[in-house]
Amino acid sequence: MSSSYTQGSVLKHITGLSLTSAVGLFAIFIVDLVDMFFISLLGEKSLAAAVGFAGLGLFLGASVCIGISVAISTVVSQAIGESESEAAQNPARVTEVLNPETLPSGETSQFDPDVEYGPKARRMATHGLLYSLFWTIPVTVLTWVYAPQLLGWIGADGDVLTLAVQYFRIVGATLPILGIAFACNSLLRSVGAGKMSMWTTLWGGIVNGILDPILIFTAGLGLSGAAIASVVSRFVVAGIGFYDIQRKRRLLSAPQWKFFFSDIKELNGIALPSMLTNLSAPISSAFATAQMARFGTDAVAAASVIGRISPVLFAGLYGLSGAVGPVASQNFGAKKLHRVHESLMAGARFVVIYVVPVAILMLFLNRWLATVFSLDAEAAELLSFFATFIVGSYALFGLQLTANPLFTVLRHPGYATVSNVGRDLILAIPLIYGFSALFGAKGVIAGQAVANSIAGIIAFATAHWLIGRVEAGKSIDIAWSKIHLHHHLHGASGVNHRGH
Repeated sequence: MSSSYTQGSVLKHITGLSLTSAVGLFAIFIVDLVDMFFISLLGEKSLAAAVGFAGLGLFLGASVCIGISVAISTVVSQAIGESESEAAQNPARVTEVLNPETLPSGETSQFDPDVEYGPKARRMATHGLLYSLFWTIPVTVLTWVYAPQLLGWIGADGDVLTLAVQYFRIVGATLPILGIAFACNSLLRSVGAGKMSMWTTLWGGIVNGILDPILIFTAGLGLSGAAIASVVSRFVVAGIGFYDIQRKRRLLSAPQWKFFFSDIKELNGIALPSMLTNLSAPISSAFATAQMARFGTDAVAAASVIGRISPVLFAGLYGLSGAVGPVASQNFGAKKLHRVHESLMAGARFVVIYVVPVAILMLFLNRWLATVFSLDAEAAELLSFFATFIVGSYALFGLQLTANPLFTVLRHPGYATVSNVGRDLILAIPLIYGFSALFGAKGVIAGQAVANSIAGIIAFATAHWLIGRVEAGKSIDIAWSKIHLHHHLHGASGVNHRGH
């Protein structure tokens, strides 16, 4: 099957998906920078501050969409893997439907999506999109109505609050469209269409980048113009993704209401912990920002530059977190547990291959970047500290990005929740506080790096241990562990090898 990750090099599959996802993410990060640049040209600092506060509010809705997309990708990929396993045991129908040699002369090959993907995969894809609307529509209504209270709680006030609410309500009203965009992109990755997933995101970024100067300056809409450009971009990504999965791949089917509530329950078991997993990071980031502000404007300026550079540098690692899941899920569904284990190890190899050259590049470019961003001596020194001592720690952070999707694949997403909460709240906050007291502004960055490193090592070791138990046919519902947050999962009997 064209969608299969159950054959061929696992590292090649993960690398391909990671890099295509990285290109799309890179486009988003660049557009965000350009967006902020255009807004800054309006000459009012309150506008940039308003976008910053609105962005924190919008992240809450995005966390819902991310959790849902993780759930959809997991259940659909596993269903495809199960279908492939069944097809391997009884290939007669697959040969009849998909092999053009079995058809009369002059006829083209049939395409039966139930054979290509399996009926359960199509059903879960359809119900997954409905599930996304089920969550995002009420969240949209609540956040739109209570936007002033939400953004005020984050810290916006006065004119900044008024502007932030204006921006938030325009962009936030399209949260259901963002949910469909996320879901469609996750479905494209699930069926092996990583490049198409990349192009949907790229087109959204291109449209946003084109519309920004037109709406902000030419049309004279200012901040509202930037918000409208983001809205149009969301529709573009969702429209292209939906068209591809429905018209070209025919992945969607009519809803099957007799299975709907059981499917929703299955999606809930993964989506709810995934949503919680994504909510701890902004709390930690807010604390780090407050601590950095104690050391003056130069420290804040350097932290701002680092905050903009890091996502661009490590887009590949963030792409990896969306690549391991589909590959491991298909193989888990196909009961090829040795390849699930290989997915974990391949992710770790990708992290090292990616981070080492990036770390070397930053070591040589940090002084040039300090000049480009007009950083003074103290701020430049902080950027140099990041480039010299901190960038390499992203290799250990990457291990956590590799491990967390495996917890979801094994139907224990609660481990990923504990992993992130432990990193962002239990480790990062006290380490940032302690290190900043000892080492000043550098301690804020160092505290975050140490927290990321410890969490990465623990998460990877835990994922390695869990998949080892599954391969050996042992239960991973350990008696002392109550964080699986989903139905029971036992190892597949008789499948305890790691060879092909």
